[in-house]
Amino acid sequence: MPRIVRPMVFDPQEPTSPLIGTTKNCLGVRTSGKRRDVDIDASGNVELNRKGLSVSHDWRKLPAFLIPEHLEDEHNGASGKGMRVFVHGGNTGAFVEGPVAAGLELLFKHGCTTAGVVCPAVVVPLEQYQRDLAATRPDWVIDEG
Repeated sequence: MPRIVRPMVFDPQEPTSPLIGTTKNCLGVRTSGKRRDVDIDASGNVELNRKGLSVSHDWRKLPAFLIPEHLEDEHNGASGKGMRVFVHGGNTGAFVEGPVAAGLELLFKHGCTTAGVVCPAVVVPLEQYQRDLAATRPDWVIDEG
């Protein structure tokens, strides 16, 4: 299983876990607006077009607004508010395309091998995709080293 990194807002009720939601920096995807994470077809299914939950191989390579502000080191400009760096995959496995959890797979973003998306492995209704993402919550751990 690939080791994947995603800075996310933590759950105030359980600060060692990501917040499940459909707004930016949560464990879930945005489905509307200019910055939507996925496209939905007329039947309510997630289109398989290499869009999904954005992830990276290393938080240090992310834009400053995605790096939690408490990780500011005078060089990275970290400004992500209320966020922690979460890692899925038990800190093992290369950042390669393939399965990451039941019904989910990692695909690289176009022209890049250091950033990707976690998307449905097959066409599913949006609600199922969101449930599949939420089911991974126990597998995300804080790792800011």
